[in-house]
Parts: sequence; C-alpha cells; structure tokens
Amino acid sequence: MDKDKRSDVETIVKKHLTKFANDFKKKHVKAVGDPKGTINLKKQNVFIAALPSDLMFFSAFVRSFDSSFGTVLENIALEIAEGNYDVRKEVIGEISLRQLDHISDILTSYKNRIKQPEISHYENYSAEQFKLEPASHASDHLFYDAEADTYHIIELKAGGDLDIKKAEVEKRALLEQYFILKNTTSSQVRLHFGTAYNKFGEGKPWNQERVLRFFAKEELLVGKDFWNFVCKDEEGFEIVIKTYNQNINILNDAISEIKEVYSV
Repeated sequence: MDKDKRSDVETIVKKHLTKFANDFKKKHVKAVGDPKGTINLKKQNVFIAALPSDLMFFSAFVRSFDSSFGTVLENIALEIAEGNYDVRKEVIGEISLRQLDHISDILTSYKNRIKQPEISHYENYSAEQFKLEPASHASDHLFYDAEADTYHIIELKAGGDLDIKKAEVEKRALLEQYFILKNTTSSQVRLHFGTAYNKFGEGKPWNQERVLRFFAKEELLVGKDFWNFVCKDEEGFEIVIKTYNQNINILNDAISEIKEVYSV
C-alpha cells in the first residue's frame, strides 16, 4: 500500500474510533442518574442484581457496545471504500416478472435444501426474451470499480450472524439488485456477503450455516478478505488492524471513565 493511501486508511480508522469512544462515553455518563438507562435497567433484574456489581455492569455494557460497534466498523469500511470505488446507494433500471419468479424459485430450492447455492444459478439466467418493467432498489453497499468495470453489491454484517429468514431476505434483495443492473448495463456484476471479522478466528474456516444456506462460498468476503477488498489492497486488513490496535487506548480510556462513573 502506498504512503498516501496508508495515511488515509489510518486517519479514517482513528477518526471513527475516536468519535465512537466519545459518543459512547457521553451516552452512558449522561444516563448514570436515569433509572431507565441501559446499565441501570439491569439493576431492576433481581436475579442479575444479586450477582457481583462488575458482572451486572458488563452484562449491560457489552450488549450496548456490541450493538453499536458493528455500525462503527461499517462506517469505517464505507469511508475507506469511497477512496477506491464509486459508492452508490440505489440501483435504477428494469426487471422482469420472470426474473422475480426465478429469484423465488432458487431461494425456495436453497431453503428446502434441494440445491446448494451457486453463482451460476443467476449468472446463467438470461432475460432477453422477457418483458422488462421499470424498477429501482435501495442499496446499502453498492461499489463500482471503474478499472475493472464491475459492480459489487454487498450485504455486510459485522460478525456474519443472520437467522434463516433474514438470510433469505438479504439474498433476495441482492438478487433483485443484480438483475436490475444486468438488464441495464454491460458491466460485470458481483454479489457478496461480507463480514468485518471472522467470528471463528481469522484464517479459520467460516461456517455460519444459516448464511451458507443461501450464499455461495464464492460470494463471501470474510474478515481479511473483506478489508482487503474495501481497501483494494492486499495489505488492507493488516493496516486497519494495526491502526485499530495502536489507537485502542482511546476506547479503553472511555470504558474506564464509564466504569468509574458507575462505581464499578
């Protein structure tokens, strides 16, 4: 990774980590006198209240932290991506009723374990003989790579956790965006399911069965692969993690201040 690009990634990671730490601290310090605050509510649980105070604190704190931190990782990834791709929020074009039916058919086959997910199930499906209707679809993560003339439609979940129903819904949304784009552009279109980290351990097989019921292995961008893709550089993951670790004191200090306010 060249010097300027590395500097940009480092700045983005530190900026978002600092903002999150400050906002998270402010939120919980402000709620210290509020009986309905996230942490104080735990005290109303007579079973939790009987446990050590530090356990009570962290049981509430970690849940609040985990639900917020995934958004931070997503925001970091999006801002880094903006330096390497044309990032868009909507797909506008056309789609046919036959394509919508085809999407339902392949998802049903995955759900009932009749087929294993394969990219050929949609890449090899032509719509030339079908009547197309105007269509648009909001997109959380649509990256256009001008150098490769390729669109990348990405569903991102920080740790990769989806239940069966949600996995089906997300794959349907991606496939609808895929066909809208394919019907209106000669560019390549790729679908991805991305995770900010590998919950099973970096470098180890990623086996989230509920997601793999609907997504092909070739569609996955897990942990290191995701950050390298976002940074468009094979050193992307290494730089992001190194910068995060170098600035983790910002977050640790905020957590210590919150603990002190709650006298844990």
